[in-house]
Amino acid sequence: MEMKITSIETARLLRKHRFNEPTTSYYDVDGILRTIGEGEATCWNSPAHDKSIRHKVYAAPTLALAQKWLREKKHYDVLVDRDYLFGKVGKYFAKIIRLKDGAISEAMHCRSYEKALEHGIKKALRTM
Repeated sequence: MEMKITSIETARLLRKHRFNEPTTSYYDVDGILRTIGEGEATCWNSPAHDKSIRHKVYAAPTLALAQKWLREKKHYDVLVDRDYLFGKVGKYFAKIIRLKDGAISEAMHCRSYEKALEHGIKKALRTM
């Protein structure tokens, strides 16, 4: 299975909420996804107060890493499920569970697992 990278919008939201884990991909100043080559250092988000050109570079984690970070650091669990109606398989959707109090919300229905997970991560980040 291919590891999907977060969109630039999600990468910006993650940085806003202090995501600072090492990644092998990043979005450059022009919003283009770049991958770090073998032997190079990993990408980290620079602090928000940093006014250099590096401030506009966003670490681009995989969806799985972003999901794990949300669960471990921010105490939000994003789970993807699928609709079943009258024995037929439906679309994917994400459940966002705030682990502090058990509050549950749902993200929009999508045709793929990855899109549902991305929408769930975005919704969790926006509700913080």
